Amino acid sequence: MTIIDISSYFGYWPYWPIKITTLQDMTSLMNKFEIDQTIVASTRSIFTECERGNNEVVEISNNSSGRILSFAVINPIIENTACEELEKAIKNGMKGFRLFPQHHHYRLNDDPVLLEVLSLGQTLKMPLLVPIRLILHWGLPQLDVNEISFIAKNFPSLKIIISGVNYSELRDAIAVMRKFNNVGFETSCLQMVDGIETLVNKVGAERVYMGTGMPLMYPLPCIYKIQKAQISDREKELILGKNASNLLAGNIG
Repeated sequence: MTIIDISSYFGYWPYWPIKITTLQDMTSLMNKFEIDQTIVASTRSIFTECERGNNEVVEISNNSSGRILSFAVINPIIENTACEELEKAIKNGMKGFRLFPQHHHYRLNDDPVLLEVLSLGQTLKMPLLVPIRLILHWGLPQLDVNEISFIAKNFPSLKIIISGVNYSELRDAIAVMRKFNNVGFETSCLQMVDGIETLVNKVGAERVYMGTGMPLMYPLPCIYKIQKAQISDREKELILGKNASNLLAGNIG
């Protein structure tokens, strides 16, 4: 089965040392766990400079022979260039965009520049990934999953993926997905007995995407919990890679 990781990171990390710092490091990690493609976001864009970080991940993507793709990080607080950065992203071959309101200090339901960004993203048909938390670490800032309802309702053609959800937010995430068909779920932080089975039973496998959060998280458990889940081979194939492939090709919805 093809394995596509829809949520990984690359670059500057302020909390603790990381060993994966180059394109070669990243591809070696992917080879070790038989990950065919991964979609990176720049950690530098989250913590310091959006434009510089986005440029860095474009560069590694361009040099990866198609193994590494990229999502732009957009910060609407940078009012003069937020939409411009998204337009540049698609011109540079980036496949979607990510928002980090809990790190950039705004809310999903009350920022006027964000509305312009979301409208543009919808027009450009770029999928959006919104992390509830960066990785499974309780000390990092968190977002209320229910805020995603506002953008899902007001931008119904925008494909939105909730990322970083653990068991404590799963019920709310499922409720949002049941209400809005344009919302999907990324699995990296989900740690609970029968978590994958619960998702598939409640909302179906077609909107569930495998993510690892690598190199900030260890990739193997993120893959195993899908491979070992009590779901059909077809459902495993969808979650491990086919859903992401369809999303990137614009074949969903």
